[in-house]
Amino acid sequence: MLSKKLREKIDRLRYVGFFTPQIAQAKELRHVVGKEGRLHLHWLVDESDGVIADAKFQVFGPVGLIAAAEVASELVLHKNYDQVSRLTADLIDRHVRDRKEEPAFPKECGGFLNQVLSAIDNAVQQCIDIPFAATYDMTPIENDFGEIPGGIPGWIEFPLGQKLKIVEEVLEKEIRPYIELDAGGVQLIELKESGEVLIAYEGACTSCHSATGSTLTAIQRILRARVHPSLFVTPTL
Repeated sequence: MLSKKLREKIDRLRYVGFFTPQIAQAKELRHVVGKEGRLHLHWLVDESDGVIADAKFQVFGPVGLIAAAEVASELVLHKNYDQVSRLTADLIDRHVRDRKEEPAFPKECGGFLNQVLSAIDNAVQQCIDIPFAATYDMTPIENDFGEIPGGIPGWIEFPLGQKLKIVEEVLEKEIRPYIELDAGGVQLIELKESGEVLIAYEGACTSCHSATGSTLTAIQRILRARVHPSLFVTPTL
């Protein structure tokens, strides 16, 4: 009932363990422990920018809870606590799906995902006194996405309306949830016959320099992998 990606993570748990105050002190980082029931999330947080430098977890419970804690620990790494506060159960699930339309966790694991989110919220509350930059060059978009060799078959012959629907679907399901971690947004403005995809940024993305750098590159890579290699993305000013 679990996705293949999720089963592989369970077979090779990377984030089981804990940190001590002594370890944190030696690294000059803050030791944060987010608790919810028997689940303990351990973070080492950089007090200069609120970025989670390392993450581990301890838990006594069913495999679904262990799996949720493992995936969440991977996702929070190298993000600041403000980004992490926007994690959702859906985003955790999407990170380990085999196919975008099939959930990685069965519905019976919904409670485990919520338990992990509660522990994350508990940890975040212990970091709110740490300053973080209003903008930061860190895109949360994952790079481990499947690719359609040569693009969607027949893409070039599709009518423009059908092409627009496909691009919008990829934006909605695979790009917007990650950009929302940075309190940003992206809208599809136009798709030209040349393959140029015009987008408009919203929220924090409008003032973030990574919107024309790492985030823009990630959006283009995903569209090329999921839709067609001829696509190139241009943000409107």
